[in-house]
Amino acid sequence: MNNDFYAECLVSKAPTAADTVKRVLIGLGTAVLAAGAFWFIFFPISLFIIAGVFYGAYYLMTGIDAEYEYILTNGDLDIDKIIGKRKRKRLVTASIGDFTAFGKLSEAGDFDGTTVLASSGSGQDYYADFVHKTEGNVRLIFTPSEKILDGMELFLPRQLRQDFKLKRVRLTKETEEE
Repeated sequence: MNNDFYAECLVSKAPTAADTVKRVLIGLGTAVLAAGAFWFIFFPISLFIIAGVFYGAYYLMTGIDAEYEYILTNGDLDIDKIIGKRKRKRLVTASIGDFTAFGKLSEAGDFDGTTVLASSGSGQDYYADFVHKTEGNVRLIFTPSEKILDGMELFLPRQLRQDFKLKRVRLTKETEEE
């Protein structure tokens, strides 16, 4: 019998007020640089400079967008950050069996350590605490899909799995009653 498990999920980060401010500032900076190039630089050269300014603005604005990819393979969770759909960075790799705490973020207690934020910001966030070999105590905040949660449940340490099952059953009953 083959017990291999694989699931992946892509979550987009919700735009924040800071993202909006960055976009506005980039837009204003682009307008000022393009106008300056048009008025103060010899005309044929200014067209190339203006094109470069607009490309730079496009590059910077798309770099504000972020997505998180969660890949669960046989109890190992890899989380990558994809910036502007062009650059990928590995944020963390963790073994589900090494989790010391896991659940809804709203139930999390205080934490002293490194926090890895890989969440959509939708309010459906979970947390996982574990000890990383180089970073020490780590709290991962993320927004997994149901398939990722189902897979994680298979690999959680026994006590965490039992607590998580009870909470999921309770949440399912509450949702059905509404």
